[in-house]
Amino acid sequence: MDELKLHTLNDEVLEQVKIIDKNYLLSNPLLISSNSTGKILYLGQETNTWYGSHKGITSARVVEGYYDEFFFENKMPNKPFWRFIRNAADISDVGNDGDITWANLFICSNKDKKGTPKLSDEIKNLSINYLLNVIDILGIEKVIAVVGPQNPYYFVLMSLLGELGWKTNEWPTESKTVVYSENEKLFYTYHPNRLQRTHNFDDACIKASKFIK
Repeated sequence: MDELKLHTLNDEVLEQVKIIDKNYLLSNPLLISSNSTGKILYLGQETNTWYGSHKGITSARVVEGYYDEFFFENKMPNKPFWRFIRNAADISDVGNDGDITWANLFICSNKDKKGTPKLSDEIKNLSINYLLNVIDILGIEKVIAVVGPQNPYYFVLMSLLGELGWKTNEWPTESKTVVYSENEKLFYTYHPNRLQRTHNFDDACIKASKFIK
């Protein structure tokens, strides 16, 4: 991995977020740390309330430190999102023990509230471009995307896949909760919260485990 290239990218993204978000209504951007070496990208949804506001933060190194603190110091809560990838990778600490890099579809979203974010096209495009660069810099080989179909996240995910050239002609349904891209580099399913509610959590974990290996 080109560490300098990732640092430069993160610096640029932080500055772009500050320019776009003049009212400081967005959270800190989720910037992947150079300590990330996993070749499997675990891709979630939004970054609501991610370490508060970016106001006053002058260096992306600070924001990268938030990533390290959460992901590599094993502070992920025992919620379905994290239990899913822990079970699929068969490890207790996905940050330190697995070939996993974590990111979300949106680079940033609501600073102090939850719920589906309403984001500008500028943020959506910035998010897509960031993920494309991260995939290139880290040499990502596979993506596990756990996001609901037919919502704002779906639009960004499909845009990302289009840029990558990873084609998928279907999306998850109640009867087929896991789908793959034609090149078998993408594993696409519902958010683990929904998988758990519909009693598909364990089956999807087993399939994700096979995909990882």
